[in-house]
Amino acid sequence: MIYDKDLLSKLLKSKIAKSKSKDEIIDELLSYLDKENQKALKNALDELFLMIVTHKDDANLQKLIANKINALELNIPNIEYEEIYSKFASEVMFENKINNVPPTFSFDETDIKALEVMRKNFYWMKNDYNEKISNDLKAITAKVFNGEITRANMAETLKEKFKGVLSANTSYFEGVSDHIISQAQNIARVNQSSKYGVKHYKVLARIDSRTSDICRSMNGRIIPASHIEAQSNNIQNAKDINEKKAAAIWRNEPFLGKILPSNFGLPPYHFRCRTELVPVWIDNEDVGGVTMTNTSPLNKDEVIKHIDKTGVERVLSKENYFGGNHTKPLNERYSKKDFISALNSITQIAPYTSKENRANALTQNNCVLSFNGDEIVTMIKFENKQDAQAYFRKNVAWDKREIIKTRWWLG
Repeated sequence: MIYDKDLLSKLLKSKIAKSKSKDEIIDELLSYLDKENQKALKNALDELFLMIVTHKDDANLQKLIANKINALELNIPNIEYEEIYSKFASEVMFENKINNVPPTFSFDETDIKALEVMRKNFYWMKNDYNEKISNDLKAITAKVFNGEITRANMAETLKEKFKGVLSANTSYFEGVSDHIISQAQNIARVNQSSKYGVKHYKVLARIDSRTSDICRSMNGRIIPASHIEAQSNNIQNAKDINEKKAAAIWRNEPFLGKILPSNFGLPPYHFRCRTELVPVWIDNEDVGGVTMTNTSPLNKDEVIKHIDKTGVERVLSKENYFGGNHTKPLNERYSKKDFISALNSITQIAPYTSKENRANALTQNNCVLSFNGDEIVTMIKFENKQDAQAYFRKNVAWDKREIIKTRWWLG
């Protein structure tokens, strides 16, 4: 039997891909897209530059340039959509709490629709990308004909300008590709999780020096599956790029507690966003007579893990509770029950004006809590309501406060 070497090579690559982690697949995909796009764009710019230099004395140079730019079309490299989506979906449900049987993934109509959405997103991106490059090149070459670039200096000047086009648009292409893949990953999670009756999702942000304000504030937030599934469906049912953008808005400002708008909740939240959404199960945990509502048992370095009234799973570390981070250790001032009671009775929350990345919350039992994302930093309990309100108002951006009335996150 004669075997097709190319086919065997593809089968081998597919087998190897199945053994790779989700992050490895994403990194390789983005690297591949970036390399192929950069090569294609450089070739297109080289061709345009060569044509301009070769015909610099031609009377119809302006029309030749316009014709060349209008004919420019960069395509998206071939992508193994099925392999990518399958990897995203199969890594979602790593544990089923009902029967502890790891689920296996197979495509159904919902997943096939999501594949088509991925393809459409890259198609729309291709059109936007080509239009952006075309506009950039037209703006640069127009300077030749309005006198800003002399024909004598044209070759040298355009060469430098085209380097800028290559750099800026390569970065743009990489960022948009990353956004599409990130959104597809989260949609795959939602599609797969909905098959297992998941009721809630949790936002997981990577917390470091690059974390945005919105992602830090969303980290640990619990969102009803009904909200996420509705938004995911709106994204997948979008007829064009404008409908898609309207179904998934970007946000820079922190989100501190109100009901999520219908077009916000499913990451990514901004350009080059690293935040993910994971399915969770909410349970009550009794720790030394203290009942906590959380999505997983306490870790060895935690003393409190509890979903507060705003819907964020807050964590108080042992180091912060027992350590010397405060004038008087927190454990000598407040019990765990005091913290849980305060978390359950939040009435207002707002950015802390004197501390970056921090938010303060006022509670019904005269406490002021301070948070850094999902981390509980400290708590102050006042003798009366007036003192608590006065302290809260003095230390927050009052015009940005949110009033918390219900536990919307319960769904």
